[in-house]
Amino acid sequence: MSDVATVPDLDAVTAAVAGVPDPELPPVTLGMLGMVHDVRVDDEGRVAVELLPTFSGCPATEMMERDVVSAVSAVEGVTSVAVRFRFDPPWSATMISPEGHARLREFGIAPPGGAVPSVAPAGRRTLPLALAGASPESGVRHCPYCGSDRTERESAFGPTPCRDIRFCHACQQPFEAFKDL
Repeated sequence: MSDVATVPDLDAVTAAVAGVPDPELPPVTLGMLGMVHDVRVDDEGRVAVELLPTFSGCPATEMMERDVVSAVSAVEGVTSVAVRFRFDPPWSATMISPEGHARLREFGIAPPGGAVPSVAPAGRRTLPLALAGASPESGVRHCPYCGSDRTERESAFGPTPCRDIRFCHACQQPFEAFKDL
């Protein structure tokens, strides 16, 4: 037997971080959302993780930190895990991976890049989420149902602090949108 400690594999640690499900959108992971900014491992098994939250006031950061610590601690050789949330560079919806786009659509949320019909899970009607298609100056969001820009914010209070509720005047449908940062 050797007394030499096993140094954690950086790829395994990075995969563990990237595989953590988002607490508010469980079909997508932190990696799919592009929230993993940096992962470092030292020779003593200490891991430092930097994440980019999607919203500066996100109440799910404590859950993300707990889940990342749990996932990374399971990797062989890890002795400690430190998670830090960064706001520079800021997260943007353009960081979402193609797989993340597909998973969001499967969950019934319109991903960035225009109107994409959503599929309601198990026959439920869901409010789609518009992540892009907006003019930063105007705050206009394109409707994820019909693609119209004839939309307006109905409420600044959505299901989470990072989302609001919008209404499309063209197709008369409500939808969710990420708030401007």
